[in-house]
Amino acid sequence: MWLLDNAATYAGSWPNSRIVQFATDYAGYARAVVPSEREEATNVELLLALTVPVQRQFFGWPWSRVRHVLADHRAFAQTIARISGDPRTP
Repeated sequence: MWLLDNAATYAGSWPNSRIVQFATDYAGYARAVVPSEREEATNVELLLALTVPVQRQFFGWPWSRVRHVLADHRAFAQTIARISGDPRTP
């Protein structure tokens, strides 16, 4: 909840709008997963699937960021599509 509520504070200092969008999308979708009707194990799986690409792009070594940027954004988009689907399906 803090990430989403304070996005303007921390994301405003980043130079690239793509990075800002990535961070705010993460915060919003992570917040949407927690109270969903899915089973707890599915919520954990979705949160991990959201977090791994974001963590690598924000906190990984520069060579790792560049090497995985396309795969990370693709995996993130697939997870968002899964979250946006019916919460009763795994």
